Amino acid sequence: MDLDRDANIEVPGQTEAGSADRGEGTAPRFSSSGWALARYADMLDSIGMPAAFFCEGRTAEALKDEMGCLDRFELGIHGYDHENLTHRIPRAEAAAAVRHGFDAVKDVTGRTPSAFRAPYMHQPKAVAAFLRDTGTGILTDSSMYASGPGSFPFALPGYVAEVPVTEGTGPEGGAMSGYFWAMHEGKRPPEDYSFLAKSVPEDGTLVLADHVWHIRESRASGVRSDEDSQKELDFVSEVLRALMDAGAEPETLSDAASDAYMNPGPSDGADSE
Repeated sequence: MDLDRDANIEVPGQTEAGSADRGEGTAPRFSSSGWALARYADMLDSIGMPAAFFCEGRTAEALKDEMGCLDRFELGIHGYDHENLTHRIPRAEAAAAVRHGFDAVKDVTGRTPSAFRAPYMHQPKAVAAFLRDTGTGILTDSSMYASGPGSFPFALPGYVAEVPVTEGTGPEGGAMSGYFWAMHEGKRPPEDYSFLAKSVPEDGTLVLADHVWHIRESRASGVRSDEDSQKELDFVSEVLRALMDAGAEPETLSDAASDAYMNPGPSDGADSE
């Protein structure tokens, strides 16, 4: 789960992300994430589904009164201002932004985040060295994609566990990922995610993802009504229940990460020092 500013967008000329302009400019908004956060957490809890919430530092600060609903879930970091960490920003500044986000989430929740997901899924080069530079002690990353047959946690150089988000093809043969983005934009029905799950080996790990704000707000059409927002949450519940009914066993991110060291993966760059 990505907890970030509503309908996040890159803003030309700045490293910090904004929110899609709904008539008042692109300054960050947090009301859609705020509306959906506790409702999403309660739904996951009600069906016994573990999750990790990758939080922007600024969003955690903006929603500090709602963050208690995540006490029963794992926490990760998603930057401070949803910065694009792979260009237009010096590496030291990128590491500082992640540390800023880490400190903000820790200050708000009183808990230590244990994982990292890069904004925009743009993983910094040599991610293990990058995470060391942040000084956070984080050794789990989830900023990559893996095709269904290769959807396993694996070890990256530098003793970082990679837990990739699953991707593959839908029933019509088109590309799809484990993010619920396409479903929330009306481009895929819930059952397509069960089709994607079938591509994952029995001993593999299906990793699905979502943006909290997407329950409340469509990128294309704007903020939803209460009724339509609940429908989006019900769609997510439908996907997850169907997977469990088919025999999928829910697993925490930390448990998945612990399996990574049995699966050496591809090199992520220059982590040989």
